[in-house]
Amino acid sequence: MTGSGGRPLVLVIEDDLRYVRQLRADLAVGDFRAVFAGTGARGLDEAVTERPDVVLLDLGLPDLDALVALRRLRESCDAPVIAMTAREDDEGIARALEAGADDYLPKPFDQDQLLARLRSVLWGAPAGAWPPFESDGLSIDFAAAEVAVAGRPVGLSASEFRLLRFLARNRDRVFTPAQLVEEVWGSEYAGDRHLVRVYVGRVREKIEQDPNTPRYLVTKPGIGYMLRKYG
Repeated sequence: MTGSGGRPLVLVIEDDLRYVRQLRADLAVGDFRAVFAGTGARGLDEAVTERPDVVLLDLGLPDLDALVALRRLRESCDAPVIAMTAREDDEGIARALEAGADDYLPKPFDQDQLLARLRSVLWGAPAGAWPPFESDGLSIDFAAAEVAVAGRPVGLSASEFRLLRFLARNRDRVFTPAQLVEEVWGSEYAGDRHLVRVYVGRVREKIEQDPNTPRYLVTKPGIGYMLRKYG
């Protein structure tokens, strides 16, 4: 499953070359690895041999009914499945969710939508889908919800850990305060950027040698925050 530096593997079952090209580029930006299959039959084979962390399944496959493919995926693969379908196909979306899809992605979609859906289902996926994060002394065990610096355990509150976990799973990517509020605390906290500043400060106090000159959880002036990965 997850390898190549801890990058999750996405199996894309899609026959439309326009979306294949878009997905290839978007997944690379999101630091995901990808395997592509142009038919349902090939996708089912790849699900067994590649053991992906998440599957993107087009509902308009040329050779196999999408709901049949979805049910077969559920029999052979534990990975969460995101169904891709036309934006106006409400009935298709409903059937896919009833058949076992974990989420759906309406076409057309943009990069932010795609990556947000992937992060969402992977957060709910088995902990093994995300190997421990290591960055020059900072280690995060997602499965055990444990953090250590230079081998010394660090105690974080639930909210502090959620923030650090999100940034670690998206390491070296900058997020605005608004994005962090949405991803870590939810839309009901939209607009509360003070929340981010407070929790970034708390996490820095616990993981940084000098919180005033952070090495891991850094600020990009005028933009937001990121967790830097070394090595």
